[in-house]
Amino acid sequence: MQTSRPIALWAVPRSVSTAFERVFVERGDFKVFHEPFSASYYYSAERQSDRYPDHPPKEEYDAERVLERLMRPADRPVFFKDMAYHAKALLSPEFAARFTNTFIIREPKYMLVSLNEMWPDFTLEETGYEHQHRLFRYATEDCGQPPVVVDAGDLGADPEGIVAAYCQKIGVPFKPEALSWEAREVPEWEMWDEWHERAQKSTGIRQTEPEEEVELPAELREAYEHCRPYYEAMYERRLTAG
Repeated sequence: MQTSRPIALWAVPRSVSTAFERVFVERGDFKVFHEPFSASYYYSAERQSDRYPDHPPKEEYDAERVLERLMRPADRPVFFKDMAYHAKALLSPEFAARFTNTFIIREPKYMLVSLNEMWPDFTLEETGYEHQHRLFRYATEDCGQPPVVVDAGDLGADPEGIVAAYCQKIGVPFKPEALSWEAREVPEWEMWDEWHERAQKSTGIRQTEPEEEVELPAELREAYEHCRPYYEAMYERRLTAG
């Protein structure tokens, strides 16, 4: 296995990213962290959001502490999934250089409708695309890393082909058996349990039909116009199977 830096999967919300992360849990040859910077963004003394004001801060949630844990020597390679905006306090080319950076995106129309069901009061920052794209540019332009972008629609159309292409791109062996699992609670997801109910009840990444066309509500139009250019720029450089 050719990986010394932690492998980071930078996601936007509602992009099947937790199921993709589950593939790396099931492999068994990675130490997996679930959204480690989310605690820094929402719960630390340096929190960037007042969404959860009643939660007292903890030192262990500070962004530098989180980064230190990710970079600590481990008995297995490290894989983590997170949103780039969660780590906004650290985003820089130097930060990007610490990781093998990969990305998962989803057509903003579908993502926003799903996000709106969970958080009707979401902010533009919480849509995730702007900071994800910034980190993508740091990784590819400043650090010279090859683009590794998974589109959720492509993943649904050909799970095995896309995961195999992803593994080839990051230099790890493809394990097709990791695409199936038993439905169970995943302890690492406890902090955001309500977001991952479907992923915990799932039994694998399965081929799905293309998403049905949805009518974008008027109140989501501004967010859509904000997200769309970032999505399109990354979609142009997405992985394809085979």
